[in-house]
Amino acid sequence: MSARSKGERTLSRREFVAVVAAGSAAVLSQPAGVLAETAKPAGKAGARPAPAAEPKMTAAQQKEFDRQRQSTLETLKTIRDHAMPPGTEMASVFRARRPAKKGR
Repeated sequence: MSARSKGERTLSRREFVAVVAAGSAAVLSQPAGVLAETAKPAGKAGARPAPAAEPKMTAAQQKEFDRQRQSTLETLKTIRDHAMPPGTEMASVFRARRPAKKGR
């Protein structure tokens, strides 16, 4: 760990979370090809990595996958088809709380 200089200030928790969120959003907004090129290991210029073989699902795994997918689709359909009258209050509302006073 490095020592801090006198003029350097620490990030607050809120600033740190904002920096992490901005970095994550930047990474997620990149196309997959750009991410793959930035993650290339250093090596020979002409060398190509072997293509990654996707593991095949067994019949039982495919059946379970299809069952869970169908269940998820049915749940989404039920949620989307539920009629909410205009003006209905939301189930939960996030309101930021003021930080607690130090010394209490």
